[in-house]
Amino acid sequence: MLVVFGLLAVAAFSFVVLAPPPAVTTPLKSGVVSEAAEPATTLVDTEAPWNDAQRAQARTDSQEILADILALQKELTTQTVTEWAPDRFETALAMAATGDEYYKAQNFQAAITAYRNSLSELENIRALIPDVIASKLATAQAAVREGKADLARQLYQSVLLLEANNILALTGLDRVATLNEVVEKVQSAKRYETRFKTTDAIVDLQQAEQFYAEALALDARFQRAISGQAAVQALIRDKQFRDAMGDGFTALFANQFSRARAGFSAALKLRPDDPVAKSAYQQALASDTRSSLASMLQAAKQFERREQWSNAVSNYQAVLQRDPNQVAAKLGLIRAGARAELSASIDAALQDPLALSRDAPMQRAQAILADARAVKNPGPQLRAQIARLDKAIQAVDVTIKVALTSDSATRVTLTKTGASSLELGAFARKNLALKPGRYELTGVRLGYQDVRREIELRPTDDDIQTFAIACTKPVGALSTASGD
Repeated sequence: MLVVFGLLAVAAFSFVVLAPPPAVTTPLKSGVVSEAAEPATTLVDTEAPWNDAQRAQARTDSQEILADILALQKELTTQTVTEWAPDRFETALAMAATGDEYYKAQNFQAAITAYRNSLSELENIRALIPDVIASKLATAQAAVREGKADLARQLYQSVLLLEANNILALTGLDRVATLNEVVEKVQSAKRYETRFKTTDAIVDLQQAEQFYAEALALDARFQRAISGQAAVQALIRDKQFRDAMGDGFTALFANQFSRARAGFSAALKLRPDDPVAKSAYQQALASDTRSSLASMLQAAKQFERREQWSNAVSNYQAVLQRDPNQVAAKLGLIRAGARAELSASIDAALQDPLALSRDAPMQRAQAILADARAVKNPGPQLRAQIARLDKAIQAVDVTIKVALTSDSATRVTLTKTGASSLELGAFARKNLALKPGRYELTGVRLGYQDVRREIELRPTDDDIQTFAIACTKPVGALSTASGD
C-alpha cells in the first residue's frame, strides 16, 4: 500500500505540473447582428483568468499538504507504525489515495479535503506515540518481572525507535543484559527452598539466601529476588527459633539448666514477645537458680572443710546475691568470714616475726593466738598456724648474747626500733644480752664521718653474735674526694 501511495503521489505531481489545464469553451454573448455580418457560428477557446488562478492555488495547496503527508508517512514508518496502528495507518493512506484520484481529475478542492483528512489522521496516529510508549514500557517491565529477557529487550528497543533517548528504555536494556543470569540464580534459590521442605536443614535455606543475594547484586530491583530473599530470611529465623527452643527443652528435661536457659534466651532474641519462650525461660531460670544455689552452697561447705575460707566467703556471698533470704548462706558467711579473718590475722603476724619484739605487735599476736585456741574442732591448717604463731611469740621472749667491737675512740649508741636509745660510749669490746628484734648502731667521732649500721637479732645456734662499728673515714678525706 505504501508503494502504491508513493506512485500515486508522484503521478499526481507530474500530472499537475506537466498537463496543460483543460480548455474551457464559453459561447459569445448574443447581440444584434447586421445583415452584412457573418453568421455567429464560430466558438472561441478562452480561459478565465480567475479560474486559472484558483486552480493554480488549489494545486499549490494540494502539493503542500501532500508533502506534509509524505514526511509524516516516512516518520511513522520509521517508528514501526504498522506494528502498533496498522489499521488506522492503512485508512490514512487510503484517504491520501482518494485525494490522488481527485487530483488527477483536477477536482482540487475534493483532493485537498481528502489530503487534509489523511494528514489529520496521520497526526492523530502520531499523537498516540506517548500512549504506545507507556504501553510498551509497561509490557516490558512485566516481561522483566516474569524473567522474559528476549521479549523485554524487543519492547525496549521498539520504544527507542519511538523515542531515542527514553531513559526507562535505556535503563531497562541495562537490566535485561543480566536478566537471564538473575533468573537462573532465583531458580537455584527456589530449588534449595523446595529441598528444605524435605530436609529441614538450615543449610539449604542459607544456600537459597546466598543465591538471592547474588541475584540482587546483579539487579537490586528484581522483585522475585527481593520477595524471595525476605521469605527465606523469615524461614531462617523461624528455623533458628525452633532449634533454639528444641535445645532449651532438651537441656531442661536433662536438668542442664544453664544450657536450657541459654537456648530459651537465644529463642527470645529472635522472638522477644513469644509467650512460650518467655515461660520456658522463666522455668529454666528458676530451675537453674535453685540448682546453682544448691551447688554453690555445697561448694562453700567443701571450702570450709578444706579451710579455704576466702573461697567459702565468696560462694556464700554469691548465693546471697541471688537469694538474700538464704539462711544457710547467711550463717555460713558469718562462720567463714570469722575464720577467714582469723587466718589472715595469723598470717599477717607471722609475716614479720621480729615485729613481735615490740609491745603492741606482741599484744596483738597474743590476742590472736588466744582466739585461735578458742576455736572448737580446729582443722589441720589452723592447728599448724597456732603452732607457728606460738613458736614466733616464744622466739622473741629469749635473750641473745651480742658482742660489739669498736676502736675505743668512737662513741656508740644502740637504738631498738620502736624503743628509746642506749648510749654505750667508746669501747673496744662490749658484751650485751638483747631481745630479738631490729636495732640500729650509730657511731660518732670528732673529725670523722658518722657511721650507722642496722642489725637484726634472731635466735640462732651461735652462742654469741658479734658486730663491729667504728668511724674510720676522716672528714677531710670526703672534702678532698669532693674537690677532686
